[in-house]
Amino acid sequence: MKGVPTGRDPFEVVVEIVTAVSRAPDRLEERVDAIIDILLLELTATVGLLVRADLARLHVQVVGRMMRPGATRSLTAQVRDQLSDPLLGPMARGDLRPTTAQRAYGVRAWELSKARAGCLISFGVEQVAALPVHGQSDVVAFLVGRAGQDFTDEDLALLRAVQPVVTGLGVLLRLPGTTASQPARDAADSGLTDREAQVLELLAHGYKAAVIGRLAGCSTRTVHRHLGHIYDKLGVSDRLSAVNQAHLLGMIAIEAADIPSEDPQHHLPQLAHNHSPG
Repeated sequence: MKGVPTGRDPFEVVVEIVTAVSRAPDRLEERVDAIIDILLLELTATVGLLVRADLARLHVQVVGRMMRPGATRSLTAQVRDQLSDPLLGPMARGDLRPTTAQRAYGVRAWELSKARAGCLISFGVEQVAALPVHGQSDVVAFLVGRAGQDFTDEDLALLRAVQPVVTGLGVLLRLPGTTASQPARDAADSGLTDREAQVLELLAHGYKAAVIGRLAGCSTRTVHRHLGHIYDKLGVSDRLSAVNQAHLLGMIAIEAADIPSEDPQHHLPQLAHNHSPG
């Protein structure tokens, strides 16, 4: 097969991936790690993650055993901020060609990017390769990283060779009950509008009103109005209670213990001042 590494038959890698996933426990994390372990070995990489992003709701999930305790929130925020960058952005437009961050950004731009700095700080790697699984409004991609030189043409050829099989396994990687589709259904059942559900999801990740407004494409005042409506519909009076109640109702997947304490700038009196009836 032209362009594929000569060190190992890519069909052997495909068979190994399918076998590993079929033998893994029936959990998203276990199946993801089974694929990641093989990719790391074949690409001489040291870090691997699966990124899932529901662009309609700005909901991001990062999966992989290499996630350090306490790092999930910061890495999720980092990925969310990069959804329009040269590496992940094309996937949202339907471009699913495997590539690397250095090739997507350009050598100099990647060296100076915040994304590369974040990779170095979080994982000690400076090169990242992407294996897209799904694109457009629901981006799913494996990201693998290593220190030193960028991934080679042969590395990318191997990713292209295994991509159809990994994509075919996508139904296993996007099982019902995972967080990407759950908020919309449960939020509607609780009387929240789509925009209120989006604001609630961002609130659960610890974002302040100004940042929520930027991510959701509305003003800070509008965010406060949405929060007032959310509090009314959930029967609560503050951010922490809203997130806890939403978690108990199954509307969001974040554990209550992960929610930061109430920001003093966003107490209910300020929200009530901006709250519009109805």
